[in-house]
Amino acid sequence: MAAAEPLPAAQGPVLLSLTGNVATTNAGERADFDMAMLQQLPQHELTTETPWTEGAHRYSGVLLRDLLARVGASGERIRALALNQYHVDIDWATAAGLPVLLATHQDGEAMKIRDKGPVWILLPLSDMPALNTKQHHEMMIWQLRTLDIR
Repeated sequence: MAAAEPLPAAQGPVLLSLTGNVATTNAGERADFDMAMLQQLPQHELTTETPWTEGAHRYSGVLLRDLLARVGASGERIRALALNQYHVDIDWATAAGLPVLLATHQDGEAMKIRDKGPVWILLPLSDMPALNTKQHHEMMIWQLRTLDIR
């Protein structure tokens, strides 16, 4: 999907909103996505261990860079904000250069709030051990709610 294509309105519960420097919106100055809309974007999988889970799990969802491209986002950094107001700033180069997954499913099941969902930012820690650092762990926000493009 090209960023120029209109973004339909979310029909289900909004899982993720993009604000800030976003060219294509569907809710005023925001781009809101429900589960069906996220699943219409190219889907990716990774199997990885994390510091917060037992063993390796299979996660699926959309790559951050694909989501940013869909809404025509541009900027220098992305503020990721969780439901509990925890936030972290992600450098644009990191978002563009790494396979940052916005996971919506774990082991084939939609992720629930109590299980770090409905959206969890993940990195392939098992495949790319150099990413298994405190700095990258802090970026892996669960219960993600908003991406503010700055």
